[in-house]
Amino acid sequence: MRRALMFVALAALAGCHRATPAGNEAQPAANLADTRRIPAPDTGVGSAALPAPELEGVATASGRWRFQVSADGDQAIFGTPGQAADFSLRCDAGKRQMIFSRAAAGQTGKTLQIIAADGAATFPAKADGHGRIVASDFVVDTFLTQVLAEAEGRIGVRIGTGPTLAMPSDPVIGQTIKRCAAPRG
Repeated sequence: MRRALMFVALAALAGCHRATPAGNEAQPAANLADTRRIPAPDTGVGSAALPAPELEGVATASGRWRFQVSADGDQAIFGTPGQAADFSLRCDAGKRQMIFSRAAAGQTGKTLQIIAADGAATFPAKADGHGRIVASDFVVDTFLTQVLAEAEGRIGVRIGTGPTLAMPSDPVIGQTIKRCAAPRG
């Protein structure tokens, strides 16, 4: 009985494979977005944390998180009080997007990568003309709502292939994302 079930299962799997006719090799799917995501693993399969080599050996930046409410959208801001923010996440409620902004300090790059223990995402970025690199993502993206909003320990932000800014995670990150993702009406 057990062999018969195994044979049926293998036959079913073999039937799922679709051969490509010679000379008609399958073409890769069109790149629908420049954003690359590494999803968090399923906790039922293995460890709930991905290795985050971008954070290994990187000192945690000094500073603290603060939550700021404004008519333009809530913000989570990291930095030293009285100085320009090192990193911020701002809700653009009208566009339903999170805007990420990192102090560039002479860095240039066309991407901004955000790293957490449970996943990472790389976003197209550009200079804002005021010494910062900015990027954005739709607030309903699962990287934001399930990975970054729930992050524990540390998170990191990197411009291009430059050094990683490592920061302690904080509840204001999740608060900002969740308030932005909340239904409006």
